[in-house]
Amino acid sequence: MSVHTGEKPYKCQQCGRGFNRKGNLHCHMAVHTGESIFTCQQCGISFTQKGSLNRHMRIHNGEKPYSCSLSGKNLDQHGSLEVHMRTHRERPYTCSECGKSFCQKRPFEDHMRIHTGEQPYTCPQCGKSFNHIRHFDDHIRIHTGEKPFTCQQCGRSFNRIGSRNRHMRIHTGEKPFTCGHCGKSFRYKTGLKSHMSFHI
Repeated sequence: MSVHTGEKPYKCQQCGRGFNRKGNLHCHMAVHTGESIFTCQQCGISFTQKGSLNRHMRIHNGEKPYSCSLSGKNLDQHGSLEVHMRTHRERPYTCSECGKSFCQKRPFEDHMRIHTGEQPYTCPQCGKSFNHIRHFDDHIRIHTGEKPFTCQQCGRSFNRIGSRNRHMRIHTGEKPFTCGHCGKSFRYKTGLKSHMSFHI
């Protein structure tokens, strides 16, 4: 929450400069230690290890080298694959309101705000509030014009990772939405919805 409140709880012991994230303080320390800094040219986030920057770049270029052997889902980080694998095994967090289960605490807490109506993330530009940090981040880019997610096939950029991933289906030919009546597949959910009206 310190990112949104402006609070900077992480202080450099060398010069007293404050940071809102521990990772940013760690990168800053390289100024004093002489350690190399690797900065993402797309969004400006810095890392002290080249491997960390390379892993981060998968967010922008869409690379997903880790594949789930059970569902075939591809992910960009090994840690993300481990978290995903839990969806096939365990879901310890259950919503008392609707019974929906989650394998991670953070998505569970995000979900609970649907029932409580809590919207802790507020846009400083227009005052619009959000119950999920991802929706808040997506909204902020409307004001900044930032489009950090780039298609490596054609160079088109997007302000949301989901938009870029949907766009990629044009190049891959992927059609993940299949009609249960006739087996016809579609690139987008809207295409399947329109098609389903023919079966009614």
